[in-house]
Amino acid sequence: MLVDSNLPVDRDRLKNRLIRLVKEDEEIIGCFFSGSIGKRTEDFYSDIDARIIVKDNVNLMRKQQEVIRSIGEYLFVETFTEECSVIHYATFIKLNLFIYRPNMLEPSVLFKQVEIVKDDGFIQELVDISNQMEYRITQEEFDQLVNKYYAYYFELYRTWKREEYNYLEDLTMAIKHSLVSMWYVSKGYMPNKNLDWAKYEGRKTKLSHLETNFLLSYTPCEVDMLESFTKKMEILVLEAAEKIAAYNNLQFSVDTYKKVHRRVSFKEEKEEEIEIKSEKLI
Repeated sequence: MLVDSNLPVDRDRLKNRLIRLVKEDEEIIGCFFSGSIGKRTEDFYSDIDARIIVKDNVNLMRKQQEVIRSIGEYLFVETFTEECSVIHYATFIKLNLFIYRPNMLEPSVLFKQVEIVKDDGFIQELVDISNQMEYRITQEEFDQLVNKYYAYYFELYRTWKREEYNYLEDLTMAIKHSLVSMWYVSKGYMPNKNLDWAKYEGRKTKLSHLETNFLLSYTPCEVDMLESFTKKMEILVLEAAEKIAAYNNLQFSVDTYKKVHRRVSFKEEKEEEIEIKSEKLI
């Protein structure tokens, strides 16, 4: 049985094995930890986000396999691609391993705070440049965020009418994720992608007390709450979108926004209203 208080020790053991391997491997020319370890904000459940840089002639998949097998006994592999892998070890520790050749790694706001393990100067230069950067959402990213919200909103209506309640639960989560992502952008933070809720809630959230309470008030969002939920979302998403557009000098169509929300209604029809409509058809 898992003992939560042992997790930091188990994570450090795995991390230290990785550090020893990296320092001894001549094909690896650089390595650093990002994420919670880089920021020094780890808790019991934090993953290891490790990024290694190899020489140009090194096979990326082979090197990942060598690292993964050498540092500990793993239970299963969640993801394995040419440039990254996600490994779950027997100790419950999760390793997110990213691998690059030197020309593949570019400065990013994600690399402002890192723990450097091995470096010939390249990583430090990367971090120095990254520290001068600020996150700014592009017009394309903003359009994608808004349009996905519109798509979720329309799909929510279809799902509600079809009485597909498990799918409906997914969609209310997706709509809440759209709102939280916009809140993050409006505060100057990079949003999560692909419906990722990591650190959007809990101790590491960037949300205010009021924003957190709003989410909790619709967690879960029951079917009889849809009318109230969609009305409040309409107001809050509009406020966030207008703020993002104004601060970042982006285009945002309020007219389209209003048309989307006028197209469907989540108001439950009363029996009397249904009877009146039926009489008019006769």
